[in-house]
This record gives sequence, structure tokens and C-alpha cells, in this order.
Amino acid sequence: MTQPPDTTPLHVLELGTWLTTGGISRHIVVLRDWLRAHGQRVSIAGDPGEWINAANEADFLDLPLISVGWRGGALPRRALASLRAALVLRRWLKANRVDVMHAHDSTPALVAWLARLGLNIPLVITYHGSEPERIAGFGRTARRADMTVTPSRMSARDLATIGGVPESRLRVIGLGVDPVAPPDPAAAAALRARLLGPTGDRVILTLARLVPQKGIDILIEVAARVKAAHPGWRFVVAGDGADDAALRARAKDRGVADTVLFVGRTAEPHLYLTAADLFLLTSRWEALPFTIVEAYRMGRPAVATACSGVVELIDDETGRVAPIGDVPAIAAALEEVLGDEGLRQRLAAAALARSREDRFDPDWVHPKFLELYRELAGRR
Repeated sequence: MTQPPDTTPLHVLELGTWLTTGGISRHIVVLRDWLRAHGQRVSIAGDPGEWINAANEADFLDLPLISVGWRGGALPRRALASLRAALVLRRWLKANRVDVMHAHDSTPALVAWLARLGLNIPLVITYHGSEPERIAGFGRTARRADMTVTPSRMSARDLATIGGVPESRLRVIGLGVDPVAPPDPAAAAALRARLLGPTGDRVILTLARLVPQKGIDILIEVAARVKAAHPGWRFVVAGDGADDAALRARAKDRGVADTVLFVGRTAEPHLYLTAADLFLLTSRWEALPFTIVEAYRMGRPAVATACSGVVELIDDETGRVAPIGDVPAIAAALEEVLGDEGLRQRLAAAALARSREDRFDPDWVHPKFLELYRELAGRR
């Protein structure tokens, strides 16, 4: 006789290092909201940030994780920080029955593994992408978890072949991206006019944190390469980060301060996407970027560097990919798409159609996380 599905509410602890703006925090927020809407209890742990903190999250554990990662300095200091954070988490776990812990990246996973010793709490770790030289180290942490999740098939392959994670403990689960209503066309047109100024003719948008991973320095070199041939192109960089001042100085030194426009962090990314002709991502590494899917949702084609899951999102129907760091190839891809308006519009239509696929639908993706949580909780 078939057993009815288990509908017992779970208590899930989601852990992230620094819960500020960015893809990982956004994934935690979207997953949290879906799980709660479907009757689960979700607690959040990590260093507070803009998106998740004690003021806006009632079920929050302030867990000092930043000092455990590379920002913590020398290895002995980081090891001590790991133990301290694990003790904080362990005390919390003993006071709060948790069915599953889900750590987003290796730093919270290491602390969660230490904290759960002897407590028999399943641990999931998500790999959101990393520089290639870090995959082996990530694998050593991931092998301590009960299951490793990644949104990218290529990332899963790397974790198995380079990281040594058994394939039986690897799952590929995509990222659900909430659909949004198209922004007001008049507001988008007004923003586009401001970005272009009196002499611009194309808006190329990047939504990214200003950190080495995102390769904004590469974007600046692309802008310098094409400026003479395309003086009306405006490369708009929406985001902030530790490298803000250095990147602005680099743009000035390369003579493109007037064509690479740093607009800072925006609360209206979809408005910027609607104002743009094309989305550009020059990252050095990624898993499966939210931003490409968001660009597709707004009917914008994408040009990006060929990092792991990026090539699972972009093909010749929706945009172009170029080798990581290859300035001439990135520039050529932009020139091909923006130099042929018919091609750009065909790519845009295909991008919009692709954004409606199930693999980006939260109501298709997030049940897979709940199924995994139930599977692991049942093993207890």
C-alpha cells in the first residue's frame, strides 16, 4: 500500500556568512519565503546584513562567520573563530530542535559541521560557485555534509572530479527566480535617456557587486577597446562593493570614465534592465547567476563569460558567451549583437521565452529543496 506523503512541518536552519545584498542572500530569502508560505519553520543564522538581520527577521541567530573565512586573517585566528562560532551555534541547536541545516557555502558549512557533532542533525551545503583553485578545498568541506547541492550541472561535475564529492551525495537543483511585473515604460524611457545623455546610443548593463569575482576590471578593458569605434555605447555598472574606488580610478586611467557609468546599488534592477539594450556579465567565476535570468525576464539578451552554469543559461539563441578574461572576444560578441538590431531582437524574444521555463519557477524549484530536506530528516 502506498504511503501518503509526509506533510509534517519541518524546522530548517538556513546559514549564510554575511546576509547582505548578493546572490547567495537573495537565494536564502526567496527559499525562506517559499518554505514559510508552505508551512515550514525557517530560522536564519549568520552575520547580519542589510537583507537579513535581527530587526527584520524574528527567527534570527547572530552567528559570527565573517571572521571564519578569508577575511578573518591568519589561519590560527580563523580556526579559533570557527570554534567560537560553533559553540554559539551548538548552544542554539540544543535549545531549538532543528530537522535540517542548510549551509550556503563552505564557511557556514564548516561551523555547522563542528556544531552538530553528536547531535545527529542532517547537513546540506550549497555550492554557489568559486574560483577554480578553491574547488578542491570546497570539496573537503562538502564531503563532511550529508548532501551537496549546486544549481549548475558543470559545477556538480567539478565537485565530483576535482572536489572528490561522491556523486551519490550531489544534487543539481536550480534557483527559483520570482517573476516581476514589467516596470513602467515611461520610467524606463526616462532612465534610458539619462544614461545615454545627449550623445549615447546603446545601454549595456551590468548588475554586480564590485569585487574581483565579477570582473568589472575586464569590463573596463572592453569599454576601452570599443570606445573609438562605438563612442555612443554606455556601459552601466549597477552595484557597490569593496573595489568601488579602485574601479572608478581604473576607468579614469583608461579614458572611459565618460562611458563606464557607475550608478551604485539600485533598488530597481528591473527598471535598469528595461532601459538597457543588453545585459553583460564579465565574471571570473559563477555557478548559476540570478542576474542572467532576471535579464531574460525583462526580454534582454545576454553576453557573458563562460563560467560553469553561465553556459547552461546562454546559448546562441539567447546571447553570446566568450572565454573568461578574453577582452577581444567579449568586445566582438557585443559588436555582433548590438551591430545587428534584427539579431538583437530575435535574441531578446528567445531570452524572454526561456525565462518562462520551469527550471526558473520557484514553485517548481523549491519543492525539490523541501523533498531533499524531508529525505534527510527521515534518515534520522
